[in-house]
Amino acid sequence: MSQRIDGNATNPVADLYRTTARNAAGSSSSAPVAAAAATDTVRLTGDAVSLHQLDQTLAKVPVVDQGRVAAIKQALSEGRYALDPAAIADRLSHFEWQLDS
Repeated sequence: MSQRIDGNATNPVADLYRTTARNAAGSSSSAPVAAAAATDTVRLTGDAVSLHQLDQTLAKVPVVDQGRVAAIKQALSEGRYALDPAAIADRLSHFEWQLDS
């Protein structure tokens, strides 16, 4: 079965919907419907409550310790902060190894 798509085709489902909606809207017997009383309840486990509290606590903690950042910047600018490239490479290598494990 093929149907030509030209915008003029009839759709029996859409026609039925329009007819039903038109009849319902025009009928004088339709009355307002009262909202149903809510009967659903939600109970959270103790773990869920603890996670929510932890999330709220962590949201208050700044992501970056600005005091430490300022101290390191000052130490770098004054030449008091020594970098050890071998230690950095070793820790980076260990971190990569942990990611692969």
